[in-house]
Amino acid sequence: MDHPTQTAGPEVNGRPSIILLLTPKELTQYPYLTSLRSLANAAFASNHTGPTDKHLFPSDPPRLVTDHQLQTELGSDFFTYIIHSSIPVNGDPPQLYASGSGRPYMLKEVKEGVPKDMALLIPTKPPDSKIYEAWEIKMLVVDPALQKQGLASLLLKLVEAEIVKRSAEKWVQVATTEYNQLSSAPNRQVGSLKNELARTKKVILTLDTAREINEAYYLRRGFETTEVLPMKKGVFGARRDWEMSFMQRDIIM
Repeated sequence: MDHPTQTAGPEVNGRPSIILLLTPKELTQYPYLTSLRSLANAAFASNHTGPTDKHLFPSDPPRLVTDHQLQTELGSDFFTYIIHSSIPVNGDPPQLYASGSGRPYMLKEVKEGVPKDMALLIPTKPPDSKIYEAWEIKMLVVDPALQKQGLASLLLKLVEAEIVKRSAEKWVQVATTEYNQLSSAPNRQVGSLKNELARTKKVILTLDTAREINEAYYLRRGFETTEVLPMKKGVFGARRDWEMSFMQRDIIM
């Protein structure tokens, strides 16, 4: 069994916590997947759902019905940070406090029930990885009883730092390859290869969220809204028409 990276976390309700960095394999090996789904459902319900029309989404069904649905949303090439209790209570498994994930940007698919306008947001070609790395921030969730204590901001910083680290490591590999090419390149290609090495690198962080609920939170943290997509009543079970914000923040390397 693989062992996830572990560091000391902040005090939560006067108790020490642990921060884990998990690969997809580790997330399924350890007893976290179902707990993470429950945490995500609870966080979504506290902010998005309710029994009355003032809430955008109904309480039932839950946001994630199965563990497989959670795995599908995260994809196959992701990492997940988890903050949990370091002292099990009454012999129970550690309590999950919060979680956040990142994954390389994936081309959007237009699925049944999603407006056709969503197709306008699908890139026509993959990004040039020599210039920038595009990542998505996924499943940033906090136990409702622990919200507004800085855990989401901490996780966002951890996820962003891990994305920057992975992007930098990739560019080192790319630069090494290009430098080796430069050493053996004909004179007519040297200028072009030097320009490639000198180009500014950029990490693009992306996410999508319900505009009326979460957009303001991410705006305060440096994200910009790049697209607002009108969504009809009934899409994802919504009780009324609503808007989905597509947001982005650039990090120059």
